[in-house]
Amino acid sequence: MSLIGKPVLSTWGANIRYGIVETEESRGEWTYCTVSWANDEIYAESIRYLNSLRSDGDHTKHIYRVDELLFIDVDKQLKDLRDVKRKLKHEFKKMA
Repeated sequence: MSLIGKPVLSTWGANIRYGIVETEESRGEWTYCTVSWANDEIYAESIRYLNSLRSDGDHTKHIYRVDELLFIDVDKQLKDLRDVKRKLKHEFKKMA
């Protein structure tokens, strides 16, 4: 089954990155992917800063081993986030 077009998430520090698998390639026992990330400005800025501190090349990660990615159900993620938002709203009303 192809992973191309599958939605994924990954974390960079405390930031959650969402994206879609663009390519996949098997190397021995592992599968590696490239990902098209959405709204990835925080990661890009962090890498620019990291690159400015180090003089040993670009530290942008372009290829991910599949165990570095979490394959997600976008609809379930959205539902869960809406539920959290609803719960927060309800709990804060109680506290006010």
